[in-house]
Amino acid sequence: MNTKTDGFSRLAFAAALAAALWLPATAQAQSRALAVDCAGELKTFCSKVRPGGDRLVACLIAFEDKVTPRCRLTAYLASGTLGDRMKQLKSMAKICSSDILQYCSKVPPGGGRIFDCLKKNKATLTDECRKGIPRFELLLKQ
Repeated sequence: MNTKTDGFSRLAFAAALAAALWLPATAQAQSRALAVDCAGELKTFCSKVRPGGDRLVACLIAFEDKVTPRCRLTAYLASGTLGDRMKQLKSMAKICSSDILQYCSKVPPGGGRIFDCLKKNKATLTDECRKGIPRFELLLKQ
């Protein structure tokens, strides 16, 4: 048995256990933890980001090299569903790519503007994209 590896394994397990015990149980608790642990970073780096849909978490992770270690840990612990939601949004963007190019190519990304453009043009979207609009809307509201 390698004592260095064994020691590291115990340390990693202890850190994971501490993180799991610390992890807020609800989205509301996670929001409070972010507000407390990342107050300065949210103001400095994410003040123009609309809350919801894990956007603040994504913003903090984007600036991970500039935020405090405590804020970075809180953001990562709060990011549980972010990866899944990003995959779903990417899938929807792929499904609606021809519609986005046709109707929304001049719309600046961010702030839900492309989604608003798709909704405005809902009557003329491809069937697959039109059917995905309610699911897309849920993803953006979370």
